[in-house]
Amino acid sequence: MLGGQSSLELGLAVSVATAIVGTVYGAIAGYLGGFVDALMMRVVDTFLAIPSLVFLLILVNLFTPNMWTIIALLTMLSWLATSRLVRGEVLTLRTREYVQAARVMGSGSTRIVRRHLVPNAAGVIAVNATFTIADAILLYAALSFLGLGLPPPHADWGTMLSNGLNYLFDGYWWIVYPPAVMLILTVVAFNLIGDAVRDSLDVRLRRR
Repeated sequence: MLGGQSSLELGLAVSVATAIVGTVYGAIAGYLGGFVDALMMRVVDTFLAIPSLVFLLILVNLFTPNMWTIIALLTMLSWLATSRLVRGEVLTLRTREYVQAARVMGSGSTRIVRRHLVPNAAGVIAVNATFTIADAILLYAALSFLGLGLPPPHADWGTMLSNGLNYLFDGYWWIVYPPAVMLILTVVAFNLIGDAVRDSLDVRLRRR
């Protein structure tokens, strides 16, 4: 339970930060369109082309690992997918009649994005946020397993797995199972929550 506390806190923090950064970036790119959209998406594509774990290992070695540093680094990797999803949703929403009506009535771009586009893309953002929690927990466990997580006395599942492997062939093989089972169950749980949120927000499934 103590090891799961830091993993859940970090996963939730990364999810919130990712939702904010990715939503703002994707909404601006999708609403403006044209050259600005192409330029902003090429930046996203460039970062997506870099292997996530390799990029994260390089950054972790450059900075002293603490909770806020790891949250910032994981957010740098996670907001890219969110921005692409929000951008695609905004590209569809900006052609709707209510957006055209708001523009004719004199609403500025900031008001249209804030009052009309982002709220109507909330379903996509909420579903992606739940999956981001699971991804952040897995990435954090991988870092801790490699010895690049939070220093002692912090406890987390990745460090427990790494320590358990040292005793795997000494008759204490069972030490590996508790953190491994909790990690798997937590990730699966958040994925199931994401599926449930997606189904509840899907109008076609709700009507059915």
